[in-house]
Amino acid sequence: MENGRNILLKTYWSSNGWKDGTISKENFEIAKNEGFMFDYPDFTTHDETIDKLHQILSKIHPEKVANAFLYSLSTRKLEYRSALGSFYYAKAIPDHRLNENLSIFVPHSHPTAHTHCYFCGWRAWKTDPSEYDKNWGINVFNFERYKWGGVRHTSLDYALFDLEQFITLPEVTPTDKDKEILKSILKCVDELAPHNKAGKLRDFIISKKILNGNKTEVSIILDILGICGILVSKDYPSYEDCFVDEHLREPVEMKNDFSYPVNRWSSSDQINELKFEKVFKYRID
Repeated sequence: MENGRNILLKTYWSSNGWKDGTISKENFEIAKNEGFMFDYPDFTTHDETIDKLHQILSKIHPEKVANAFLYSLSTRKLEYRSALGSFYYAKAIPDHRLNENLSIFVPHSHPTAHTHCYFCGWRAWKTDPSEYDKNWGINVFNFERYKWGGVRHTSLDYALFDLEQFITLPEVTPTDKDKEILKSILKCVDELAPHNKAGKLRDFIISKKILNGNKTEVSIILDILGICGILVSKDYPSYEDCFVDEHLREPVEMKNDFSYPVNRWSSSDQINELKFEKVFKYRID
C-alpha cells in the first residue's frame, strides 16, 4: 500500500510532468489520515484570513524557520525549506483592507463579491467548488512544499497554509555542514560577472554540485533568499523594507522566471550581509 506522501506526489506529478490531480477516494483517505492531503477549505473573508495569519505568526520564532531552512539543505527534506519564504513574506504584509479597486469582482457568486486581493495575494475559496477545484484545493500547496520546497510564498493563502503546516513539524537543528552549504551557495556570487542575474547564479550553483537538488529546487532557494532580504537589488529592497503589491512584482526581462525581489537582483548587488546575519544568526565570511 502506498503511503500518504507518495500518494500526494503521484497525484500531481509523473515522469511527464503535471497531472490533473485526480485521485481515488481510497487513496485520498489514506493521504488525509496521514496528514498529507486535506478537504477543500471553507470560505474565509480577506480580513479573516489576515487575522488567522497574525495568529499563526505569533506562534513562530524566526530562528526556527531559519533553522528549518538550513536543515533542509543537507537532508533535502523540502517541507522544512518552504516556511522561511512564507514567514518573511507574511510578517511583512502591512495592515490593510480589501481594496475594491484592486480586486477581482464576481457578481452574486460569493458571500463577498471580491475574490482576489492584488495587494497581498489573497484568493477566496469557492463556496460551491467543482470536482476539479476539489482535486487541487490546498493539496497542490502541500505537493509543492514536498516536491520543491514551495512555490507560492508570496501568495497569502499559500503562506498561511505553509506556516500552519510548519508548526506541526518536529523542531530541527541544523549542522555545521548546513551552514557551510549556504555559505558556499552565496559565495558563488563572487564568481559571477557584475551583470549576471539569478538564473546564472542558479546554473553556477548546480555546476559546482554544492548540494543535492534539481534546477527548480535551487531556483526556489534563491527566491526564498530574496524574500527574506539576502539577495535583493539596491533599488528594489525586500518586502520587509518596502512591501510591494502584485502589480509591481513582474521581472523586467521576459525570460526571467524568478519571483520578486530576486528577479530584480544582479551580481553587482552582491549579498545583503546585514540581512543574512539577522535571519541566520551567523556571519557569512
